[in-house]
Amino acid sequence: MANPHELEIPDYTSIEYTEACAMFTADRKSDAEAALILANVWHFNNALACQLWDRQQEALNEARLVESTHLIKLKEQEKDTRDEEGELARHKESKKYKNKYVPISNTPLSDALIFTPCHYADPKIHSGN
Repeated sequence: MANPHELEIPDYTSIEYTEACAMFTADRKSDAEAALILANVWHFNNALACQLWDRQQEALNEARLVESTHLIKLKEQEKDTRDEEGELARHKESKKYKNKYVPISNTPLSDALIFTPCHYADPKIHSGN
């Protein structure tokens, strides 16, 4: 259905509407009066069509709004589900590989030399020889 707000009133004095005007001229109305009556009928019908069109457009807009909010909710639920699954996978992996996820301290490295004796030299150092 075309937008009735954009329709223009037809010219009821033209030849294509002579049959419609003939119905009113038979009741002793002039052609101008018949064209005016037809124009009034057209305005009345167009006003009803405009109201119907407006209601339909409001219903369509409301349906689009409901659909878009539903889609937004679905996307949020999917995102939450993905986040929960990712968190669960990270938790399982951190349980499996505990040392992989040990936090590293943010302290600077020491400049002091570290002396660690060899495995076989340690007993000799402690014995005093």
